[in-house]
Amino acid sequence: MRVAILGPYPLDTEKLGGVEVAIVYVQCELCKMPDVELHIITCKEQLTEPKRVERDGAVVTYLPRARMGRLTNHRREVAAMGEVLRELQPDIVHAHGSGLYAGGALAAPYPSALTVHGIISQEAKLLTEWPARARAYLDVRYERSVVRRTRHLMLITPYVAQVFEGLFTGTSYLVENACDERFFGLERRPVAGRLLFAGPVIPRKGVLPLVRALARARKVVPDAHLRVAGSLTIDPAYAQACREAARELGVEQAVTFLGHLAQEQVLEEYSTCAAFVLPSFQETAPMVVEQAMAAGAPSVATAAGGTPWMLEEGVTGYILPLPPMPDGDPVALGEALGRVLADPAEAERMGRRAQQVANDRFRPEQVARRTWETYQRVIEVPR
Repeated sequence: MRVAILGPYPLDTEKLGGVEVAIVYVQCELCKMPDVELHIITCKEQLTEPKRVERDGAVVTYLPRARMGRLTNHRREVAAMGEVLRELQPDIVHAHGSGLYAGGALAAPYPSALTVHGIISQEAKLLTEWPARARAYLDVRYERSVVRRTRHLMLITPYVAQVFEGLFTGTSYLVENACDERFFGLERRPVAGRLLFAGPVIPRKGVLPLVRALARARKVVPDAHLRVAGSLTIDPAYAQACREAARELGVEQAVTFLGHLAQEQVLEEYSTCAAFVLPSFQETAPMVVEQAMAAGAPSVATAAGGTPWMLEEGVTGYILPLPPMPDGDPVALGEALGRVLADPAEAERMGRRAQQVANDRFRPEQVARRTWETYQRVIEVPR
């Protein structure tokens, strides 16, 4: 089976982010299958000419990407990907994302499947700045176009099918994201009172309400402290507002902004946190929750997007009602944080149950097998 994956792929596989992790984690397992020949096609703004390399058993083709491609419906990239696909003659094309890669897959005369990660139409509702809203308007139109034309949709969570109900009329298959195998082997060494947030410090992630919630949680658990692992440069003004809030609330010493971390550092953070927290206003199927579950840590999260399909209330963590943006609900969040930190024995039990669930659903080998089985089903459908 010759497989062509279209999607974001890093120039350096040691520096992963976003959708890239979903591709890389499954890639190695797919390449172990004796009947799979894997090709990956990706577009990078840093490049001025194509290049092709072999990475971990797959042949990766890097193509240049135009900075304003959305204004032309990514015509240049779709054409360039089409040329590579005609050379490969794949049995199936698997696109990740609902943008240019989906367009490239649908424009090619081969069986194709689409995996939607971030749902642009949902994230666009939270934007406030007009330049971002204008870009999102074009992206949402493109997303609706590709989803409407897609015949096979691979769901990383049932939430995707819920959002696109009435727009997507093809066949769907539940194939959740894979988690890095290293998280499953972590030795749990939780530090009392330590909370971990992982992700970029941006309004959609709810970091500012989290800082305010921490101040409330410390009234119940005085040694509660928060470590924020994620980029501080995407929205510097928001990151600064989070710092100022911590200072004003008197918890400046209890909040550590770590910035972007290398993967080994990320693993250490998951190993030592007493609980993981994700107070987002919008998510699809957050990889960070998968990582917390695989690491054996309980989670406290808002019911954003597909998160309720990942966690079970009171069993693997605590799920809070989705609050309005931007203020969130620091009171409810603070109470939940205090609750999970005040009972380390129950937190440990929830963490163990979370890891059992992750073992069944998110192991790369199992996800690769489900992916391969879905490819077979898509290929067998008459065109």
